[in-house]
Amino acid sequence: MSKVRKPVTETANVATVKNVEIDKDLVELAGLVAYQKPARHKIVEVNGHSYEVIDTLYGDPTGLDALTVENVESKEISVVYVGTDAGAANGNQDLLTDAQLLSDLTLPQLEAAESYLTKIDKENKNKGGVTYATGNSLGGPLATYAVRNRRDIKAVTLNPALLPKGVIDPNKTYDNITNYFTNYDVLTGTLIALNLDSRIPGKRYDISTGIPVIGEKFSILTNNHTGYTDGGKYVIGLDGEPGYGEIHVEADAHIMTSIWTGEPLYGGHSERIEINRENLNLLTEALAGDVTTRLGYAQDYLSNSQEIAQHEGDRYSERLSRLQMIFEDSFENLIGNPLFIGITTTGHRLTSEIDHLISLLNLAENASRSLNGVLNSPPVELVEHLFNRSISVESIFGQARSQLLEFKQEITSLTGFLQNILHKEIPELFSGGKETLEDLLVNEMLSHYEIINANNVKMNSHIAEFQSQVGDLAKNFGERDSSLSASISGGASVQHEVVMPKKNDYVLETSSHMLIGMKVKEIYLDGSFEAFKGVSHRFLLPLLGGLTGLAFAIENTLEVISAQIKGAMNIALSGTVPGKLISMFSDFDEKIRSYVSSALEPIDELAATIEGLRDGLTRLTIGFPALLDSFRPYIDSAIFDKTSYSNIHIYNVSAMAIHEEMEMLFDDIVHQLSQHKGNSIQALCEISQRVKDNMIQLRQQVDRVTL
Repeated sequence: MSKVRKPVTETANVATVKNVEIDKDLVELAGLVAYQKPARHKIVEVNGHSYEVIDTLYGDPTGLDALTVENVESKEISVVYVGTDAGAANGNQDLLTDAQLLSDLTLPQLEAAESYLTKIDKENKNKGGVTYATGNSLGGPLATYAVRNRRDIKAVTLNPALLPKGVIDPNKTYDNITNYFTNYDVLTGTLIALNLDSRIPGKRYDISTGIPVIGEKFSILTNNHTGYTDGGKYVIGLDGEPGYGEIHVEADAHIMTSIWTGEPLYGGHSERIEINRENLNLLTEALAGDVTTRLGYAQDYLSNSQEIAQHEGDRYSERLSRLQMIFEDSFENLIGNPLFIGITTTGHRLTSEIDHLISLLNLAENASRSLNGVLNSPPVELVEHLFNRSISVESIFGQARSQLLEFKQEITSLTGFLQNILHKEIPELFSGGKETLEDLLVNEMLSHYEIINANNVKMNSHIAEFQSQVGDLAKNFGERDSSLSASISGGASVQHEVVMPKKNDYVLETSSHMLIGMKVKEIYLDGSFEAFKGVSHRFLLPLLGGLTGLAFAIENTLEVISAQIKGAMNIALSGTVPGKLISMFSDFDEKIRSYVSSALEPIDELAATIEGLRDGLTRLTIGFPALLDSFRPYIDSAIFDKTSYSNIHIYNVSAMAIHEEMEMLFDDIVHQLSQHKGNSIQALCEISQRVKDNMIQLRQQVDRVTL
């Protein structure tokens, strides 16, 4: 490839122009090869092109690391600047330079970068000097600083840092500098947000690559910044699991260039070319090669997304059971009383515990009867006569028993309500508020994916047919040329007809699903959660209020019983003269104390248990609104698992990025095929336009199932 690309005219035959798509090579050299720091004389392969490392500068005192490569075929020289490398010999200087880029200082590493390029340029004058400079991250400003006054040298950067204030001349355009920003890079995103990207000179092109998540691994951020991962792929899931696959994340693969000229397509259409057999063959090769490969990636991504959605549907019962279990655990843990464990099931412990409390009441009542027997003995009747007071305690137990039975009945009602929550209200969370219990979101997604899958197959068939039609027309052009040549040499008339490409219809199916996109999940969640919350508040809080009130009433009744029993003992053993006389001739006080103790012990145990139940019910009443709010994220995850959805999101945005890039490519194809008078070329132009329109429609459908 020549140092300066020849301008392509309306009639140029660019099939004869060497095309190395230099921007793609420079981006890979900057984002991948530079950080490997290859040794001098090493041959590195980049996009099928061989580059020899002819010079290195590693470990410079300023922190500068750089290498120079020569394209083995074209002999063009490129200086490659290494980005921030804190682990290098003078890596601390990289960090210092990064920090100082925000200032207006003159930075030693930038000056060293310019000096290195000047040195390499002079040493290689016999080869035309330096043609290109490139760098990623800190390497970006090193490259642009070095060529800012050298319009004969082109610089290409990937996710560059900014230059110090005052370096850029606002009156210059710096057309020799091209910067590629990836859409998930934190550095360039921050610079744009702070309006500091104006200190990055030259043209800016945004490319869609990287992983749209901030994972638990810092490497994801690093890979998004450099544009490359080890092996060039990001693995999703585990081998053998639904949706397992790889995302191809090489930054250079996402730079869209003209099939014919190698020009980046971000600034508009490529230069006009002549539509002849050679250029039609180039189009055929591209369609059969890179276009088919990349659309194959997109189809794989969407198939993996569909597989994940199907898996979510298959595990509906598991997601429902987990959500029910979380609600049960949250409910019981909020109460904080072990007696409430299992309260959501009919065989829970609390019902039998209330039966036990009633048995304790019976024990206390029996002891009180025995106490009455002693209190109603003749000696006590004498005391009673003297003080004109009745000491009967038996009649007050009926009220406590009635209250305990009512408490038991209310607990049964609470269990019934919780059963309704678990087996009716929680399943309805998946149905978007509809009466039919179904996994509505997953079903909607799967129905939509079925249409996407069918449309994907149809679009790929359309492209395959278009490729065949282009190839046939190229062959037809060749036969026409042969016929023309024969007629000229033999003097016969031309016997050849141009075959018209058939304009077959490939109409994609429209989808009535996911019409508002993944907002439907939030709508389902909001509607379902508010309905769930309303039912819970409306029925549960009155139940809890009634139970808490009953517990208070039982405690009060037990206090009355306890007070009367103690009061009877105090009167009987009051220390009066008659009482002392009685105790001298009998074991009266010993019997009194024994029966009182037998009556009070179960009452005290009963009262302590009821108090614990009341405390738990009070905590539940106060904390239940907060419990419901904390339950919402679990509902969100249960409606569609967050990790699964995150993986679908990664697959879908990666597929859409490819579709969008192919739209750009086909837009250029349409441009090149348009405004040609030949009917066959016009037919191809119309077919390519339909392919592009179908790509747009498919991408929009994929966008519906992407956050």
